[in-house]
Amino acid sequence: MNFDFAKTLSVVKGGLTNHEATWKDYLEDCPDWQATAITLTGPVILANIILGVIFSHIIGGFSPYGYYSNIFSAIFWSLILACLGLAIAVFVFNFLAGIFKGNSNFSRAFAAVSLAAIPSWLSGIVAALIPGFIGALIALAGGILSLVWMYKIMPLALSVPDHKRVVHFITSIVAIIILNIVAGTILGGAAMPDMQQSSFSTSSSSSRNEVDSRSEAGSRSEASSGVLGEIERQSRLVETATADQFEPPADGKLTEAQVIAYTKVMKKTRALHEEYAGKMQKLSEELDAKEKNGESPSFADMSKIYSGIGSTVGANNAEMEVVKTGQGNWAEHSWVKSQLRAARIQQGEGSEAFEHNYELYQEYQEDIGDLL
Repeated sequence: MNFDFAKTLSVVKGGLTNHEATWKDYLEDCPDWQATAITLTGPVILANIILGVIFSHIIGGFSPYGYYSNIFSAIFWSLILACLGLAIAVFVFNFLAGIFKGNSNFSRAFAAVSLAAIPSWLSGIVAALIPGFIGALIALAGGILSLVWMYKIMPLALSVPDHKRVVHFITSIVAIIILNIVAGTILGGAAMPDMQQSSFSTSSSSSRNEVDSRSEAGSRSEASSGVLGEIERQSRLVETATADQFEPPADGKLTEAQVIAYTKVMKKTRALHEEYAGKMQKLSEELDAKEKNGESPSFADMSKIYSGIGSTVGANNAEMEVVKTGQGNWAEHSWVKSQLRAARIQQGEGSEAFEHNYELYQEYQEDIGDLL
């Protein structure tokens, strides 16, 4: 299939000015993903990155590629990260659609993600032309609009049932965020030599000093909210928890106090999960009621979903947060959990440690329940 600029322009224009009709027409006879990549995805991503990098370097507008020291490095690494991020989003939405009783179809998922991402990609180009805070707001607005459209288009593309669309969307976004963080961490070492080290180091040092001062004061004030704020908070939490150290006893035996502490942590963790699940169920019911009444989700509803994504990121790490906010040792907690699990699997057979730990497990089995 050859590239058709007129077709690309038509899809992009329709995707902005009459998006629902464009989605319906495109998905009604959805081409394979390679055709979508040539017609829509590839050209718009290339325009977003190449123009965004050039404009931001020449004009000084807002751009997420500003850390790179030269245009070629910015274009190269940004293309890699953009393609990887797109692939992750498509795979996650498509895979989870099947889990939540929808119809998995990679080409339709690819088309849906590409169509919904149009505002984000185009706003990135505009933002690169406008220096300062206004440019950042334009990029943010485009990103939020794409999230809203992603929520609307997925049921159309993948036949996700109405009563599953909220949980499918939020679960997918959280999985995408986590996988992108992992991918960014892996690729970060390769991309780092091309970044402006001085500004990055200064920013990192400043952030660490700020966290330290907040810890000494005994409290933390969140500078941001929503998904990004929650990711930032969870990143600090993980950094603190993974720094914990614990030297297990040579005999591998648990103490009763350790088992009691473990059950308390896991009960609080389960309570947090239940609280979150209740909120999501309520939100899902509200949106289902609107759908039955023929109403479209409002901006306020989208804001609730956006906040829910941030909550899900936190809920995913609730166990660690319970330990750390209670001044516990994450390394010790993890060891206790592994010892109890091993003792339960072996049913006390194989070593003195297994026998001893299994006795404790049986004593507190009612409290432990399914908390391993």
